Amino acid sequence: MRLVILGASGAGKGTQAQALAKHFGMKHISTGDILREEVKKDSAICRAVKRLMDRGDLVPDELMLSILEGILVEEDNFILDGYPRTFSQALALNAICDRLGTPIDVAVSIEVPDDEVIQRITGRTVCSKCATMFHTIFLPPKVHGICDVCGATLTQRPDDTMDTVKHRLKLFHALTEPIIDFYRRQGILISRNGVGDAEEIAADLIKTLEEKS
Repeated sequence: MRLVILGASGAGKGTQAQALAKHFGMKHISTGDILREEVKKDSAICRAVKRLMDRGDLVPDELMLSILEGILVEEDNFILDGYPRTFSQALALNAICDRLGTPIDVAVSIEVPDDEVIQRITGRTVCSKCATMFHTIFLPPKVHGICDVCGATLTQRPDDTMDTVKHRLKLFHALTEPIIDFYRRQGILISRNGVGDAEEIAADLIKTLEEKS
């Protein structure tokens, strides 16, 4: 089975993608994780990508496609998290998958109101040493600003600020929402409310996908 999972940043795509990947034995391909690994290489291109990510802008299609095609050529059972984000990317992804003989079977759309997304993302902090995630409301540390696990300082990622989150939401509504209708017209779209218990949402998605397969 080959899936794409859609939704605004902070909608819970990663959480649901991990749950689905584990249940169905699929490869979880997170473009966000891939790009964060790429920027660690510290080349001129990677530094340019980091500046785009910190501003909340999209990485150029050519770069994302070259990275993805190298991964997809090795996989025929996957869930793609964070791509496509534009209509042109959706068309390019279809072309790649058709060429590889691995067309997308299902597109899952996780829908969360903007106010909820802003609260989720701007409240996130991460340990500067062990990378454990916390949240000021949903998962606060025992001591403010200090990691429960290793005692290092908690920081906010540059792309989790209020201005950046609002910018990313603006891009999502303008560029990514049209993809949802693209997959709906193909008859492969599943939409779910992303507000509520993550495990219950995952269980409902798993049941729907099992019935569909």
